[in-house]
Amino acid sequence: MRKRTISRFSIIVACCAALAVGSSAVEAQEPQPVSQVPDRHVVVKGETLWDLASRYFGDPLLWPEIYRLNTTVVEDPHWIFPGEELRLAGMAVAQAGMEGMEGRAEVIEPGVEGMPEGPPVQRVAEGEVPEAPLPPPVAPPPPQSSNVPTIFSRAAAQSSVLGIERMERRAVRQFEFYSAGFLTEDQELPWGSVLGAVGEEKLRRLPSTTFATVYDYISILPPTGGTYRVGDSLLVGSLVRPVPGWGQIFRPSGVVRVTEVGADGAIAQVMGQFHRISDGQLALPLEPFSDPGGVMPVPIENGMMGAIITPRGENPVPSQLQHVFINLGRNAGVAPGDLFAVLKMDKGEGLDPRKVAYLRIVHVRDESATGLITNVMDLGTADGAPVQLIRKMPS
Repeated sequence: MRKRTISRFSIIVACCAALAVGSSAVEAQEPQPVSQVPDRHVVVKGETLWDLASRYFGDPLLWPEIYRLNTTVVEDPHWIFPGEELRLAGMAVAQAGMEGMEGRAEVIEPGVEGMPEGPPVQRVAEGEVPEAPLPPPVAPPPPQSSNVPTIFSRAAAQSSVLGIERMERRAVRQFEFYSAGFLTEDQELPWGSVLGAVGEEKLRRLPSTTFATVYDYISILPPTGGTYRVGDSLLVGSLVRPVPGWGQIFRPSGVVRVTEVGADGAIAQVMGQFHRISDGQLALPLEPFSDPGGVMPVPIENGMMGAIITPRGENPVPSQLQHVFINLGRNAGVAPGDLFAVLKMDKGEGLDPRKVAYLRIVHVRDESATGLITNVMDLGTADGAPVQLIRKMPS
């Protein structure tokens, strides 16, 4: 006696055959003939893949086939959204061609003489191993509400990008202010010198390069003609490279506080660290930080225009959470907390510039400012890229 097994392929073929002869109908509505199935369907509110499979092909369990044809449109089969255009032509071709497919398995329809009514079965030749039956696909549950966004929602994703400006409605933190770095603008600054880390003996200088971490002590030589006092706070860091016309880039490494003062220098404790603190670095009196409290930047129209001078790091195309310098500063009215958009001028007449990134100003000097890249949407954050003020801290 020949063995009979039920396969997933036979289930799908049987459903297609039932469509062809019109012998099976869904309780909710009659399926459309294969020849009348449209090539595409535009989703309306409340529809699911389950509904579309039932309407067009007479079997809601065929929803995975619709999903397979539209993976470039549907991100999650549990959620389809109004306005999405789904392909159905591939399903129609597949179903129309199944009846003529040749293979080793022969499909017998229910109701054929000698066969009991029931699901289609597959005849397997003697000596062949029957295919293991596959469970039917699990239908996706209908959406709980058309207004409930999910992580797959295009509308939610778009609003997250468009809402960057809303997310940036906050003031600059103290850590961001002191760790930002700045351009020296060719000014003579009161540089002190880090001599090295101090051990238990509190040596004023160590013979080799040393490093310090938070709560360690370092020895600092004040600038020529200057002195430090106990309690003074200093910003230590390095000059990383020159920028023509703008002096050099100063990159902070940490904040220290003077605890002892002697004839040959001062001892300071590391209170905060952004990068490695080592001998040979420079020290500056710590610039006062004015905490804006709950004051937030507000949107403005036709804000001032500027340009990116250079990134703080070596990468010519900086990415998110990196610093860049712009050619607008305190003299132009720029303040920490202001939000700028980086613009890209597309080629072509009548095209408006696009926003490709956002900069939140975290430090300001007379003629320049340091911006932290909070979001990047496209390439274009490079030297000379135009920037425009879009949110301003109240004065």
